[in-house]
Amino acid sequence: MSEMIDDDPVGQASVKRWRRFGMDRLYVNEADSRAIGWFDLQTGEQEIKSAARVELFERTVAEWLGAHPGMGPSNGVELPSGSVGQVTLSLEKRTSSSQEHIMTAHTAVTPAVSDDDASWTDLAQNGPGQAVRAQAIAEQREQPVVTWIARVLGVHTTERAWRMGEKGEELVAKELARLPEGWHVLHSIRVGDSGADIDHLVIGRAGVFSLNTKHHRNASIWVARNVFMVNGQRQPYIRNSRHEAERVARILSRACGTRVDVHGVVVVVNADSFTIKEPPVDVKVLYRLQLRRWLREQSWVLDEASVERIFEAARRSSTWSGKL
Repeated sequence: MSEMIDDDPVGQASVKRWRRFGMDRLYVNEADSRAIGWFDLQTGEQEIKSAARVELFERTVAEWLGAHPGMGPSNGVELPSGSVGQVTLSLEKRTSSSQEHIMTAHTAVTPAVSDDDASWTDLAQNGPGQAVRAQAIAEQREQPVVTWIARVLGVHTTERAWRMGEKGEELVAKELARLPEGWHVLHSIRVGDSGADIDHLVIGRAGVFSLNTKHHRNASIWVARNVFMVNGQRQPYIRNSRHEAERVARILSRACGTRVDVHGVVVVVNADSFTIKEPPVDVKVLYRLQLRRWLREQSWVLDEASVERIFEAARRSSTWSGKL
């Protein structure tokens, strides 16, 4: 549960206090709502988007703290009285170079954390296969007798395809659940109003990965660059994964206020044979049992703070409700 304490204008900037996921922060914005940075009330840590706004940021935070006695950090960060609002900031983590305050795509991501959007749900509660399970149930309710007969006779139906998809996503989720601490995984993310969903979104120090699960029991899989064949039939999986990753990158970049790179991954489940003649250039194709090791072997490109901020944005249903 979060609580918005205030949204007070201070000079040329406004301050919002935000509390969620064990954090307690002040978010400072320009008069036109552009983000300036944030200050952590628990640790004294701060991040500022522009060196040119350092003075405004610190003056704004100092005035807010002056108006809210006892709200500052208690971990040794000194907050002596001073000339601005009777409070000035003397932060232990402050560096001599103002350039170090500037945010970069990989070291500082400011999430869209306004509590003006109070209707979002936490996607971290989603289970794997949740979206396709709903499709299967809808299909079964629409044609219960046909569905039952098809199951008895082993006939391939749309309902059976949804069930196979659900099982595949559950198997992939079991692999992802074995990732070490520091990784975050979201399942069954509905995007927009078209019914599209992301099977799994994985966020860690190695980056952000959009996973598309393909469950083809006892099938023959053959891949060469942009060609993906299932039992001799060409499928658009690589193209779709590429487009999905691009869309996810746009959505998360908008939500975080800075560039977020996303890598598309196609995960094959329960195939009888799996051959990659030539790997695609910008989409990774893996067998399910290769996935966890491959993720752990990737080079780190994000710091821990950036991982947490991207995850905060990604877990909010409201992040995915737009039309990007």
